[in-house]
Amino acid sequence: MMCSSSWTAGELVVNGERAIHPGLTEDPLCASKLYTLYFHSARSMGNGYEWFYFNEVPLMDESVFVSICFHAGKLYAVELSVQGEQFPTSWDNWTVEGERRRYEKHRNMLERALCLMPNYEQERPYPYVEYQMEWGNITSYQDPRSGSTAIAFSFT
Repeated sequence: MMCSSSWTAGELVVNGERAIHPGLTEDPLCASKLYTLYFHSARSMGNGYEWFYFNEVPLMDESVFVSICFHAGKLYAVELSVQGEQFPTSWDNWTVEGERRRYEKHRNMLERALCLMPNYEQERPYPYVEYQMEWGNITSYQDPRSGSTAIAFSFT
């Protein structure tokens, strides 16, 4: 096990840089190595929510797609989705089995990073696990409605 106190603190370290953490705002994000090296796109929802997307971010020996959401300028959520040939990349190659493999990879990453038992876990009607932290929650889910699977950090 390689328990990471950074994940339990709501922090993600990328290439040695404390790239994501509670209290992060848009300006420091845009000045970061994460932004310079891995920025993919951004999207304003027009309602105070701003999303930033990053592709092929190295995290825990994996290549990860990272989505960062700010609301009214404050860090609101971060979603991680592991990438690789064994996982679906679009609706053209999407399968339930492929997303299940991604969910299992996410569970493994959480177990290695947190070394904690989840506060809540379910398998049906869809797989979901939740860890409650002082700063918010970390969840992992497989959503059959959207076809997506992710690890989500929700900041309170």
